[in-house]
Amino acid sequence: MKTLLFTILLFTSWVFNKGMAQEIEFGSLRPCDAEIQACAYEKDAPAVVLFDKGDSWFVQDDGGFVLRFDRHVRIKIFNEAAFDKGEFEIPLYKGGERNEEVKEIEGITFNIEGGRMVKVELDKKNVYREDINEYWYMKKFAMPQVKEGSIIDVKYTVYSHYFEHFRDWEFQMDIPVLYSEYKVNMIPFFSYRYRLQGATTFDHYKKYDKKGLERTYAGIPFKDVVYEFGFENVPSFKDESFISSRNDYIKKIDFQLSEINSTSGYSRKYMNTWPSMAEELLDHPDFGKYIKKAEKWGSKTFTHLSNKPEEEQLDKVLTYMKQHFTWNHYTGKRAQYSFKEFNEKLSGNIGNINLSTIGALRALGLQASPVIISTRDNGKVTDSFPYSNLFNYVLILVEVDKTMRLVDATQDMCPNHLIPSRCINGKGFIVEEDSEKWVTISNAATSLEELNMAISVNVEEGALEGLCRAKCTGYSAVSERKAYYNSRENFEKKISSKGLKVENMEAVNLSDNSQPFKYSFKFSQAIDRIDNQLILSPFANLVEKENPFKQEDRSLPVDLVYLRGNRFITTIQIPEGYKVEALPSPQKINSENVSFSFLAQINAKQVQMIASYNFKKQTYPADTYKELKRFMNAVTAAINSKIILTKVDNNLADL
Repeated sequence: MKTLLFTILLFTSWVFNKGMAQEIEFGSLRPCDAEIQACAYEKDAPAVVLFDKGDSWFVQDDGGFVLRFDRHVRIKIFNEAAFDKGEFEIPLYKGGERNEEVKEIEGITFNIEGGRMVKVELDKKNVYREDINEYWYMKKFAMPQVKEGSIIDVKYTVYSHYFEHFRDWEFQMDIPVLYSEYKVNMIPFFSYRYRLQGATTFDHYKKYDKKGLERTYAGIPFKDVVYEFGFENVPSFKDESFISSRNDYIKKIDFQLSEINSTSGYSRKYMNTWPSMAEELLDHPDFGKYIKKAEKWGSKTFTHLSNKPEEEQLDKVLTYMKQHFTWNHYTGKRAQYSFKEFNEKLSGNIGNINLSTIGALRALGLQASPVIISTRDNGKVTDSFPYSNLFNYVLILVEVDKTMRLVDATQDMCPNHLIPSRCINGKGFIVEEDSEKWVTISNAATSLEELNMAISVNVEEGALEGLCRAKCTGYSAVSERKAYYNSRENFEKKISSKGLKVENMEAVNLSDNSQPFKYSFKFSQAIDRIDNQLILSPFANLVEKENPFKQEDRSLPVDLVYLRGNRFITTIQIPEGYKVEALPSPQKINSENVSFSFLAQINAKQVQMIASYNFKKQTYPADTYKELKRFMNAVTAAINSKIILTKVDNNLADL
């Protein structure tokens, strides 16, 4: 991932020698907008962004300032695969008494009808609000009459009193962008740092003093300093499978408030160093001070554990937190509710639960520290940029029997020795006084899925009849246990969709997440017959049917989240009067990245097949992709190979 960090200061001097795009009037099409029939550098794209322009600036309001953000975007639709590009979502922050507001939403859809251009305006009644969580909501709308050849023109304005939420900007989308420009207008009372990701330089950059008269605030005259950032002919971002998050790779610019300078001469720093960020969190009522309140509560709640071994103390506290408190599905590195409210509601966000757990562990004398992270869907963090707003989650780092452990108390389906897979995302910052320490977030254990099948052939019915026993460990157990718990019916349907009739489904250790999750079922499956031969699928279609690596080439790392392994065993009784025509050849692959073994053999009146394959790494660089693809081609071909049974007397009974 390419990143570049800058500080926006008033008197920096760096001017790119190219000019930025000219102003384009909303609702007024240029000849080239209608003429373009395909993106020149990505001809199969279903749509193209003709331009996307943003402008952030400070407007004076009620004796202070308000952040204003304007956006104007124009999109050309080529085919129905891009009709959803007419749907817009504007994320807005809500907090305290003032919410961010979107105003002046305008939209026009242009279509050619009967040889002339016809425009249909967005009806403001079709703009609606959707609450996301306690902190965010969206304004959503869909442009009218979007069809092949449509040109969509949209413009809106957002007002915000939250200077720490300066609008970021994405130059790249999942369709190509001919031109993207972001203009920011800075004033001397606020300083920001920004981070460019996905490139090391801009295609267009310009800095200048804003033309016109000076502005005045509290008797101080000033002029806006304008920064223009632009890229042209940006390719679409291909959202490949097995990646951490698109946020880790798209071309974008992020902003972080670093300092506010008051007219009285006082300055407040919002970002300086990692230790100063830790100090601020430890002094925050919803973080460090919250932990201290939880510690007092823990000293009363867990006194019965004071003389227990450290491993037992940790296990009991985590189990208690999971059983007594419910995660409300809001993330956050800080507590959402006060400690008193949290105990009354018995529910809270990630911060409430995990910070309370830290306090409880400290009350027992264990060394426990908060670790702030960014979840997978939020994108990775880097230790080069102390951006507090990039962190959206807090984990627990605890020392048990002289071993450091990362734990989490929010997911009851997850065993106490595992953190949720959403947290496996690079590294986390350990929040401790006068410290700058990081911890790698990973799991060394392989998550296994095992299937063991005993199968007989019912010649008269023309079917395989069998019993399948499954065993899952690690994250495989978490996902399968959760799926079964949420809906046994859907769990069965997923198996039945593979062409099986399923009966007598049973589960073991459904509620005990400290043990492997096991389930079993009886099944039957139709078999094919050609003349005097029966053609069997020895693993009954319960294994991977297709190679998950579909692309020919890949530019991004392959992120499997955690180590994965599979083991399949099937034993098939050979029916009387039949013989095995041929068995698949044994195979063995072993490299630093993967391993695979496959064996088919006949023992007396049984055919046994054993297959096992493992991925030895959580993440693979892009240059190993072709090896992984070849590997899974070999695996899927072997485990989906057929067994042919031939009637010995060449007189096969009708099925």
